[in-house]
This record gives sequence, C-alpha cells and structure tokens, in this order.
Amino acid sequence: MGKAQKKGKTARREREPVRKWFGMELPAINPERRNILVAASVGSKIFIGLVTAFVFNSFIDAYDLQIYFLAVRNVLMGVWPWANGVIFYYPPLALAPMLIAYAASAVAGGYGFVLTMWALMAACDIVTTLCIYYIGLKLYNERTAFIAAMLCATAFSAAYYSLTRFDAFPTCLAALAMLATVYNNRTKGYLGAVAGLFAKIWPALLYPFMWIYNARDSSIIAEGKERAIWILLAAGLAFGGMLLVGYNKFLGYAEMVYCNTIPYLIFSYLQMAGAAIPFGVIANIFRALTVVAILGALYWMFRHPRSMTTMIKMSLVAIIVLIFFSQYRSPQYVAWLSPFAALLVAGDAWGILAFFGVQTMEYIEFPLTFGTVWVNDHYVSGWAPGLFTALFIAYGLLVWRAMKSEGAGAGSPERKKGG
Repeated sequence: MGKAQKKGKTARREREPVRKWFGMELPAINPERRNILVAASVGSKIFIGLVTAFVFNSFIDAYDLQIYFLAVRNVLMGVWPWANGVIFYYPPLALAPMLIAYAASAVAGGYGFVLTMWALMAACDIVTTLCIYYIGLKLYNERTAFIAAMLCATAFSAAYYSLTRFDAFPTCLAALAMLATVYNNRTKGYLGAVAGLFAKIWPALLYPFMWIYNARDSSIIAEGKERAIWILLAAGLAFGGMLLVGYNKFLGYAEMVYCNTIPYLIFSYLQMAGAAIPFGVIANIFRALTVVAILGALYWMFRHPRSMTTMIKMSLVAIIVLIFFSQYRSPQYVAWLSPFAALLVAGDAWGILAFFGVQTMEYIEFPLTFGTVWVNDHYVSGWAPGLFTALFIAYGLLVWRAMKSEGAGAGSPERKKGG
C-alpha cells in the first residue's frame, strides 16, 4: 500500500503533456507562471513605449511601419513591394503579418494598421517567450527555465522593436524551429528555419546546427538523406526561383555601409590614428572572418553533436558574427539574439547583468542617441566611437558569459545521454 501511495504521489507530480501546441507535445506549464510570462512580455512593451515618449522625450519610430503599409498596398495593386519608391527590402513571407494588419486598416485606417502590427508582434513575442521556457526545461530545472523566459520577456530594447519593426516575427520562427528540434520534431524544426529564411534570411543560420544535432544518433549523411537535404534543396530551389523572377531587391542591404558596425568603428579609429586604409579592405577582412567564425562554430558543433547546449551556443555565435562583422547593421537586430542569449545566461548572475547591460546600451544607441551622436552612415559627434566601443564590449561580455553556460543540469535529458 505504501508503495502504491508513493507511486501515486509521484504520478501526480509529473507534468502532463500539452497536446498539439503548434503540433508538438510539450510539458505542462503552471498557469500562474504562464500568466506572469505573458504579462511581462506585454508589460515590457507598454513600459518601454511610455518611458521612451514621456520620460526621455524620445520617439517611437514609425518610419518602417509606413513602409510596410505602402509595400502591402503595392502588392495588392499587382506590383513589386518596392515599386513607386517604397524602400521595402525584405523576403516575401515578411508580408504575412503586414497583410493582416492592412486588412485592419480597411476598418480603422492607419491607426488600425499600427495597432494590429503591435498586437501581432506582441503575440509573436509571447510565443518566443514560451518557446524559451520550454527549451529551458530541457537544459535546466524549472526555476532557471522560468528565469530564462522572464529575461526574454523583459528584454526592453528588443521590446521597443516590437512597436516599430516586424523582427519579432522571424525571431518567433527561429525560436519555434529551435523548440521543435530540442523536442525531437525534426521536420518542423527544419521548416521553421526555412520559413525564417523567407521572412528575414538570418534564421536559416540555425539550419546546419540543427542538422548536426539531429544526426547525433546516426550520421549527417543519413539525416540528410532522410529529411534535411530534401527540405534544404526545396527551399534553395524556391529561393533561387524567387531571385530569378526579380524578387531580389533585399540583397542590396549587404552592400550598404552603416556606421554602427565593428568594421566602421575600426575604420574610424584608423582614421584618427592617421592610417589611410580603405574601408573596402576592412570590410573584406571581416567578410573572411565571418566565414571563418561560422565554419569554426560548425566544426565545434560537429565535435559535440549530442549537446543541445552547444547547438544553441553556436547558433548564437553565428547570429552575432553575422550581425556585427557585416558592413550593414540595424539596432533592431538585438531582437534576433536576445531570446537565445537569455536562454544561455539564465543560470548566471553575471550573465544576467551582461544581458541587461546590452539591452541598456542598445536602447541608448537607438532611439536615445540617434540623430545627435550618429546617423545611419556617419558619426555626428565625437562621443560616437566611445558609445559604440562600450556597446561592443557589452556584447563581448554577454557572449563570454553565454559561452561559459553549463546548460544541462544534472537531471536533464541531455546530461543523462552524455551530452
């Protein structure tokens, strides 16, 4: 009888599966925890909007929202999104939330479009936050998983861009791809990364890391033959066909020169030192470094194929390298890396401090100092090199703490399997 009672108590403590959350069976989440995460995600956007407008007397940048509206109107008129001088340089799936918001504008005008975009991006952020919680359960105990999700929900600089950009959408696709992968739904993981490719390119960076992780019990070739190579081939053909028919305007971003990148900062310091090295030379060096760094991350993943912690770490490295070694960078890209960084530093007090240090520096970069310290293509103040040096140091500290993450706890599935 005693054993039966003990067994019954243990059974009551076990999490029951949640059926069909995006087609995946996931552990249950305490309703109070879930409500706190949802409230924190929504509250961070309200907070940062009010603080920006009424405390710092800064602005909620509506420039891109206007572009989205005009791009959708172009599409509905049967022309390319960038027709009529509209600066819309994004892949076609980016239009999905914008089309929904445009439908709302038929009822409520421009305000309807903006409010609907806010609601859609808030929903994407909530999904991303819950993904981080569920992934965290694979790496840590429940408390640390909840901390990771709270960091994601309260990343206030990233929250600002849910009010001004659509980046929460591809970030959500990337988070769903990673979630599906760690819960062994391999096909959905690949499809999430491919969907991200057609929304804003960068989520495709996750694909090779997921492939190597999925091949941990077989081989890369076997995993490729079974599913990975076929999904990648189909996506590549679709993407190539899209470019051939003329949907290629977004590729021009790669050649633009913005002043808030590491290559430009180095170029600026060299100019101050009197070294006349053309920017093109520096940009080419960093292109080579990007390739080397991503190949290095893939090699490290290949050496540790059973470790989901390594998969997340190397994915974060690839995203950060792509962002900061390019000659074009927008401050909104903080939204891409915040969820994965939050996941990795959740169990580290210094890592959490570095995480919010980055959020603070990014918020100072934009919107607070835009126009007074820097504009897109040049510095307008002598304070600019110091600002961006401090920003990049903050990112360096965040990456350092993220890479030190132990990830899987003693009782986690990964550690039990020897990962």
